[in-house]
Order: sequence, then C-alpha cells, then structure tokens
Amino acid sequence: MANALERSYSGSFGQEELRPQQHNLVDLAERFKGVRETVLAVCHHFSQPLTVIMCLIDLLMIKGELKEDSEEILVNMKKQAEIMQDLLAKLRKVESYKVKNYNGYKMLNIEENIS
Repeated sequence: MANALERSYSGSFGQEELRPQQHNLVDLAERFKGVRETVLAVCHHFSQPLTVIMCLIDLLMIKGELKEDSEEILVNMKKQAEIMQDLLAKLRKVESYKVKNYNGYKMLNIEENIS
C-alpha cells in the first residue's frame, strides 16, 4: 500500500519537477538577500553625508547674508537633497525583488518593492 501511495505521490509531483522550482526559489531568495544587503549599505553610507549637506544648506540660509540668486540655488539644492532622503527612506523599506528594464538593463523597481 505504501508503495502505491509513493508511486502516486511521486507521479503527481516528481522530484524532477520540484527541483528546478526549488532552485529558482533559492536563487531568488539569495539574490534578494544580496540586493537587500547592498541597499542597506548604500542607505547607511549616503545618509550621513546627505544630512551634513542639508545642515550646511540650512546654516547658510539662516545666516541671511546671501544674494537672492544664491538663496534660490540653496533652496533648489535643499529640495533635491530632500528628494534623495525620500529615496533612501524608500530603499530602506524594500521587501521584495521586482525589477524593471531601464536602457537595456534590469533595475530594482523601488516603487513596487516597498512595504
């Protein structure tokens, strides 16, 4: 009886069919782990210099001794730095591995991967 059950089970879900799928899942998990580690390292190393840049911009603007065009440049720089901070925050929340094509390359799709 056990042999019949084993034959039935292995006939429905043969090891040959499961192994490639299992390997694909393991490969995907390993790839995501590497992506996640890289993303967190990038976030860590970019956050401090970005914070310093934003603080220096604030200090220059607080001094108030700027020409109008210089202040406008600093405001634009601050906006771009805030965009970078938002991007780093999104990167920290990446929870899955979905890619999109960008100029012939695969690129992590940040918007679809955040939790």
